[in-house]
Amino acid sequence: MSKKITSFDSQPTMGKIIRIEDECEDTKNFFVEMPKKIEGVKAGQFVMLWIPGVDEYPIGVAGFKDEVLELGIAKMGAGTEALFSKQIGERVGIRGFYGKPYKPLENVNHLLLGGGFGMTPLKLLINTLKSRNRGDKIHVFEGARTKNKLMYLDFLQNLHDKEEIKFHVCTDDGSWGYKGFPTIALEEVLQEDSRQSVIYVAGPERMMKVVFEIGKKYPNVKDMQMSLADRYMRCGFGLCSACTVDPTGWRICIDGPVFNKEQLEQITDFGEYIRLATGEKKRI
Repeated sequence: MSKKITSFDSQPTMGKIIRIEDECEDTKNFFVEMPKKIEGVKAGQFVMLWIPGVDEYPIGVAGFKDEVLELGIAKMGAGTEALFSKQIGERVGIRGFYGKPYKPLENVNHLLLGGGFGMTPLKLLINTLKSRNRGDKIHVFEGARTKNKLMYLDFLQNLHDKEEIKFHVCTDDGSWGYKGFPTIALEEVLQEDSRQSVIYVAGPERMMKVVFEIGKKYPNVKDMQMSLADRYMRCGFGLCSACTVDPTGWRICIDGPVFNKEQLEQITDFGEYIRLATGEKKRI
């Protein structure tokens, strides 16, 4: 029987790519077989993915089963381009799991909203909520510029058809779902259902800030939990402090990447600016 793990060492552990799936435009799902069985990974946590000789960068976990990690990855730079050139059977390094996850509350509506590869940790959160078998009402809101940019479309539509979730999908150009932004459907749900709700978000920070301001208007929103994993992280375990936020000094990699409503209120740069690899501030 293989050993069970909840984390790998601080040095990369090599895993073998056993399957690659085209997900949507410029996005693929990589299934990486690790030398040990994986347990206990929570939605919102991440790994540092190492491409030998090229780069190392944080990646959200979309799922796991036995020894296999599922990683949803969008092509964004030299590191991801190098990964996209790899073939089945080649190896990559994994270290982690890092960060604080989403913490689903009890007896609430769960409203999950994502954009782009922010849908990756939300996929694991959806499966986590479903596995609790508590009859939770799960709404999933996804938006993209066009249909070809929608991530996990078939997976989410299938759950909607089986009435396991309520899927609200939209595109900027109207090529799939309604034409507009996911916040439109989010507000409709908040207005129509007065039950206590928690909003979980991942994706572009500008989008998250808009959702945050909307959520504050509704007294039935009990909490908001948002992932700042889109920001620059260098080491992943709090040593370099390159990912600190103002004015708290919280490090996204260990104090986050998921922050709740109370914490987000204290982060003055949330939705305003990010830090580059040099430490320089850049307006969002």
